Amino acid sequence: MSRNSKPRPRPPQESGTDRKIEASLRYSVLDAASFSMMLGTGESYFQAFAVFLRGTLMQVGAVYSVPMFLGSIAQLLSAWAVRVFGSRKGFVVAMALTRTLLFVPLILVPFMGPWRVWILLALICLYFTANYLGIPAWTSWMRDLVAESRRGQYFARRNSLANLVALVGVVAGGIVLSLYPRDSLWGFVLIFGIALLGSVGSTVFLALKIDLPHEEPRRAGENLLQFTAAMGTSNFGRFVLFNALLHFGVFLAGPFFVPYMLGTLGFSYLQFMIATSLVVGLKFLAMPLWGELSDRYGNRKVLALASILVALLPFTWMAGGSFWWICLIQAIGGVAWAGFDIAALNFAYDLMPGEKVTRYASFNGFYKGLAVFAGGLAGGFLIRHIELFGSAFYALFAVSGAFRVVFAIPLLLLLKEVREVEHISYRNLMFKLISMGPRRGVQMLVIGRKKEPAPERSRGGGARGAAHGGTRDAGQEAGGGTL
Repeated sequence: MSRNSKPRPRPPQESGTDRKIEASLRYSVLDAASFSMMLGTGESYFQAFAVFLRGTLMQVGAVYSVPMFLGSIAQLLSAWAVRVFGSRKGFVVAMALTRTLLFVPLILVPFMGPWRVWILLALICLYFTANYLGIPAWTSWMRDLVAESRRGQYFARRNSLANLVALVGVVAGGIVLSLYPRDSLWGFVLIFGIALLGSVGSTVFLALKIDLPHEEPRRAGENLLQFTAAMGTSNFGRFVLFNALLHFGVFLAGPFFVPYMLGTLGFSYLQFMIATSLVVGLKFLAMPLWGELSDRYGNRKVLALASILVALLPFTWMAGGSFWWICLIQAIGGVAWAGFDIAALNFAYDLMPGEKVTRYASFNGFYKGLAVFAGGLAGGFLIRHIELFGSAFYALFAVSGAFRVVFAIPLLLLLKEVREVEHISYRNLMFKLISMGPRRGVQMLVIGRKKEPAPERSRGGGARGAAHGGTRDAGQEAGGGTL
């Protein structure tokens, strides 16, 4: 359905369900906002918390990469878990409740003795496992609720609001910590308490949503080994490989960004907050524009342009270490990651049949998590053994950027757009991004969002749509920065 065409009349028997779907989509926006408050005041400061607890460089890096890897492995059990629970909604809500309860012992970690950093790591591992275990089921659930024709705009606007709330959370966290310069303990207790409330809100709004009839098949296609063996022969398999290689390159340096800012560069918590909030703020402004461009010109072309920008980011960190230079890099990185986030996940879900969403999303999540873990391990090894211009961090930046450019970016040539979209050159696409960005940003801040169209039910028994909320997946791609 085009933007200017009138919506098709619906059969009377569908009107009640459609109203419930519309309400659920509104609850999903509120879920995203609550979840993002948890991200902004919670996850964004996990590594800073480990630094405060005097964790070693290895421990701080592990706090970033190991939990994501374990959570990604857990995703492989999602299809089985949905069958056990009997519904996607019940399982996702149970995982959200588990995640919420874990904030209580996490807040008490500073009082747990000499093993407190390792206890912190264990709790964060459990947190990510509960959070990630529900992602494939949530993906399948949202796919049935969001019409294909509104996918880009709905998720872009939903995610932009989520990023705005995450920005507020990051700023609030930085301000709170800056108020306790001599004893940050109570600052961390306060911001993690706010994150706990955000997680409670997310759980409640998830519980209020409708779950359309769905039966998780016992055999929805090949298993992980079969999928891996044929990965290079399908469009989706090649995308999974590209996504994994890019994230391996990202996480060569990503886990060490926070200690680089707080340690080597000597940023205060206030400066750290400003630099981090720039990423989230620019994602808020840029994501709706990226979503509009992907709807019109295709996810593959937007993915390619954004990925090239992401691949070049590490080299900019070698050009200087002043606070204002870092802020400029963060702003550019926020725009680049906004395009990658919205295009990568929407492109992936364009390729997955409805009955395979949970399983295939778990495969994608597993390989991304494997790449995150392997990249973190490799980065931890390299930072102790190589230097460039007298800095181990510069060496990591160079290796990270080179790996993305040499190994990940060429795979974009093998990906094919699956929708009929308008043709545009990369040059003109970049020009549209640059020329339309400031105007759309002002519209979002001053005029507000346009009202979403009513959901259009697609063929196949449900509204087909992307299932990436930006915040439901690994939203913090490179910690507090845009490596």
